[in-house]
Parts: sequence; structure tokens; C-alpha cells
Amino acid sequence: MGPRKATEPPTAEQAAFLERAIEQYGKATYNFAYRLTGNEADARDLTQEAFIRVYRAWRSFVPGTSFTSWIYRIVTNLHRDELRRRKGRFYEEIPEDNAPQDFGGNKPLAVEPIDEYVERQLSEPVAKALAALSPDQRQVVILADIEEYSYQEIAEIVGCSIGTVRSRLHRARTQLRKLVQAYSRS
Repeated sequence: MGPRKATEPPTAEQAAFLERAIEQYGKATYNFAYRLTGNEADARDLTQEAFIRVYRAWRSFVPGTSFTSWIYRIVTNLHRDELRRRKGRFYEEIPEDNAPQDFGGNKPLAVEPIDEYVERQLSEPVAKALAALSPDQRQVVILADIEEYSYQEIAEIVGCSIGTVRSRLHRARTQLRKLVQAYSRS
């Protein structure tokens, strides 16, 4: 029997990369997953699975690029796959246009966990309204309005055109406003 090549033992470098990633981005990743899923169990699973992917694909991370964008893209894809599995189908919106972005995408990245923001901003009606949005809409609102990503960055994370991000965000915000008003009255 020859040596097993299928699973190479992890290198010290790989282990250190994962440790650093969890330490620096674990909380923000969990917060993002929690906002997407709306519950702790799914958020924990999603976060854990995302870091397993980070561990396996650590060499594909490009130094000098945003780690947060990279892991959010992983979380987004895992979440989408999970929804597909649960529903058996997933409706992808057709991009209306591919209009380039009007302003440069240099908004600061929200690397800080969003706990304080959530406590300050996400009153109960807003939290309820956010939970009532479709997964696609919830995702773009979280990325744009809570995490403060640019259209360009959101398009990269979600994997669609800027035009789709724009229209999805417009619809999501309109829906969110209606829901917040409804929940505020109840």
C-alpha cells in the first residue's frame, strides 16, 4: 500500500491562518450569518461551515484584498445552497441592467461586529421587518445599510451585476419601509 495523498496534514501556516481569521473575523462573520438566517443555530452552522471552507481554501485568499468580502461571499454562497436544498428551487432575479456604478466604491469596510449598531438601530419593528424580507432582499439590505458595502462590493459578494444589486436594494428598502410601518403600528 502506497502513501495516502488524499488528505494532506495541515501545515502550521494553514492552522495559523485559520486561527487568525477566526480571531479577527469570527464575530463579524457570525453577526452577518445571524442577520441572514435570523436564528442562532443556523448562524453557528453557517459560520462554522464558512471557516471550514476558509481552512480548506486558505491558499486562494489573495493577500491585500478584503478578507471580510471573501468570507461574506463564502457565507452568502453557503446560505444560498442551503436555501436551495430546503426549497428544492431558488429564484434568481434577472438583472435589469448592468449600468456602471455612479460613484467610486471606496466606502469603508465594516469589520467591526455589528452588535452595537444593532442595539442602537435595529428596534423591534425593524428586526421583524428585516426577518420578513426574502433572503435575497435581506442580504442586500444587510450588506448596504448595516455593513455599509458599496454596490460594487455587494455585487462581488452576492455574485450578480451592479444593476441587479441596485434594483434588488430599491425593492428591498421599499418593502422594508412598508413592513416597518406595519410593525410599528401593531
